[in-house]
Order: sequence, then C-alpha cells, then structure tokens
Amino acid sequence: MASSAISPDEMKRLKGMGFINNKGTDNFSARVLTVNGKLTSGQLLTLSRAAENYGDGHVVFTNRLSAEVTGIPYEKIEGFLEYLHENGMETGGTGNRVRPIVCCKGTTCKFGLLDSYAIAEELHKRFYIGYHDVPLPHKFKIAVGGCPNSCIKPDLNDVGIMGWKNGYRIFIGGRWGKQHTVGRPLGRIITDQEEMMKIVERALLFFKDQGKPGERFCMTIERLGFETVEQFLLQE
Repeated sequence: MASSAISPDEMKRLKGMGFINNKGTDNFSARVLTVNGKLTSGQLLTLSRAAENYGDGHVVFTNRLSAEVTGIPYEKIEGFLEYLHENGMETGGTGNRVRPIVCCKGTTCKFGLLDSYAIAEELHKRFYIGYHDVPLPHKFKIAVGGCPNSCIKPDLNDVGIMGWKNGYRIFIGGRWGKQHTVGRPLGRIITDQEEMMKIVERALLFFKDQGKPGERFCMTIERLGFETVEQFLLQE
C-alpha cells in the first residue's frame, strides 16, 4: 500500500506505536526498545529474523539506544508486532511522553561511579512503563551517565543523572537538536538512590502540571525560574 493511501489518523496511530514512515517510500521503520541499550543474543536473533522476514534485512540504532528494523511494508506491520511480542520484545519510543531511557556503560567502565545499567532499567520501569499513558506537554528525555566524563551527555536531556564521588548529580532542562540548551545542576548532591528517583518523578510531574503544550521542560524552567523549579524538586 502506498503511503499516500494511508489516512493521517492511521499514520498518527502507527507513529505512536513506534512506526515511522520512511520519507518518499511506502514502508516504515519500527523502533524496538532495548530498555538500557543492552540486548541478549536471543533478542539480537529475534531482531535479525524480524528484519529478514518483515523488513528489508537491515537493523539500525537510534541515538537513544533503540533498535530500528527498516523497510517494513504497511501490510506486514501486524505480523511484525505479533512476532516481536511472541519473543518478549516491543516497539515504542515516540510521542509527547517519557522517551526510552539512555545510559552509558558506567556499570562496567573503569571510570563508572554508579550502576548505570541497573539505574536505567529501574527508571524504565517507573517512568517509561509507569507513565506511558500519561500525556505530557512535549517529549521528556532522561539519561544516566556514570561519571563526569559525560559520555552520554546527561546535561543535554530534560533530566540527567550523573555519577559523582559521593552520590548523584542531577541536571534539569537540557535538550539537543535544532535548538539546544545545557541543563543546570541542582544545588545539592543526592546521596540516596530512592531520593534521586523521587526527584526525577517530581520533575516529570512538575512538567506535566506546569508545562504548556508544545514547550520542552527547559522552556518551562525558563518561564517559571530555575530557583522555583529547584525548590520544588528538592523539597523534603
């Protein structure tokens, strides 16, 4: 089926599920979640077979560590989804909601000051899955960096967590793209992981309640004042 024959509502539905129409073609790329950038050998085999049987035989990776199976015709989308679900994988990662969590390999890196893989997986469960059906003013990106080397660029995400010698340094209000803003660190180093998780949740809820449609978190912070947002996030 040609892309021109697919209704705008159907295109919107597919995009919300993680299927992006490839410009100038009648096929789609499907974003497949990896949780924290890690894939098992079985998952890699699933992706390989899915690409071979439903796509054009290729798998690429996004800068947020999701895998994309390319070249899927519209009529093969349902079969592709069934195959993924049978093998415990899913698509997603688009829309005005929490986006897939990204992290560096701080768990195993000699410079790592935190267990980035485990933290990213917990963030995925709480906020990507837990808040998946919660509409936001815009997309909301979270990143976990293992140390101040900042390989994953936590300060260029809406909320970034960076490993510090005595805990977690949290950045808010970063973004990257046609317009970019470097996030600012909160004025206190967080030493408890659960407190760090609560601050991330407060930031998400603050953005949900105070953000205007179409504005990123950095714009909400600029409009209301960094100190106001910081005070809300660091409340006891």
